[in-house]
Amino acid sequence: MIFLIPRLVAVNPVELIAATQQLPASATRQLTVQFGLDKPLYVQFLLYVENTILSFPPNLGYSYEYYPAKVWELISTAVPWTIFLVGCSVITAATIGTLIGLVAGWKRGSQLDRGVTYTALTIQSLPYFWIAIVLQILLAVVLRIFPVQGAFYVTDTSPPLSLTFLGDVIYHALLPMITLIISTVPVYAIIMRNTVSEIVREDYMLVAESKGLKKTRLLFSYVMRNGLLPVISIIALNLGYVVGGALLVEVVFSYPGVGTLIYNAIQGHDYPMIQGVFYILSVAVIGANYIADIIYTYVDPRVRYS
Repeated sequence: MIFLIPRLVAVNPVELIAATQQLPASATRQLTVQFGLDKPLYVQFLLYVENTILSFPPNLGYSYEYYPAKVWELISTAVPWTIFLVGCSVITAATIGTLIGLVAGWKRGSQLDRGVTYTALTIQSLPYFWIAIVLQILLAVVLRIFPVQGAFYVTDTSPPLSLTFLGDVIYHALLPMITLIISTVPVYAIIMRNTVSEIVREDYMLVAESKGLKKTRLLFSYVMRNGLLPVISIIALNLGYVVGGALLVEVVFSYPGVGTLIYNAIQGHDYPMIQGVFYILSVAVIGANYIADIIYTYVDPRVRYS
């Protein structure tokens, strides 16, 4: 599927490059042969399998759009930006959402519970890229609290690593982070709230309350610990997708992460870049789910593997 989907659009990427750079016909034919696009589709697929699945480390090839840059070099440059942006957002959103859902589930049926549920469902129904555009207009364009776009102020092609530069990077990342946090907190809050609402009705909770245990111990030692399993699953999925990034948020803020890389690759029909990014993304998601399965055994002693 990773190989086939980009090729479903009947567009020759070499012709796009030739039209953009005004290359002669001889150069166009040479690039077509060099990229292997003159071969039958099944031969291209076999070469793809050989270079990625059967090779270690995988040979992801050269980018069409940024030729002669290698796909792996471009991905390795973009991944740290996305890990920083999405990783911090996921951890913050999971913490805030879990605590909000914990309190709402504990106070089930109250005005607080209804308020949290209605607010979370409303925010969850809004497209996250729409939230990004609204915050960009309000906080960056109108109020000028945050920069409109980019990851840092362009003062040098290779800025030195310093406290000033790190502060600048954090300053530029705050608005995209806020966007992602606002759009993902409701997911964790609703899941935690529903899980807690079921846990408080369990028999072992009645036994624990009859022992006269403090509410704080009931809340954190009994309810929260048992309610973390579905939250861990969502965190694992989101951290797995961290490689792919929040594509449209990165595009809105012109953030130099993997999401922007994917967007540009799709626009330019850059087959090797699309294949490389989604291959790495697939590996990351599988790995994150495996790690989540391991964490289950430490969070819930009832989960054991033979």
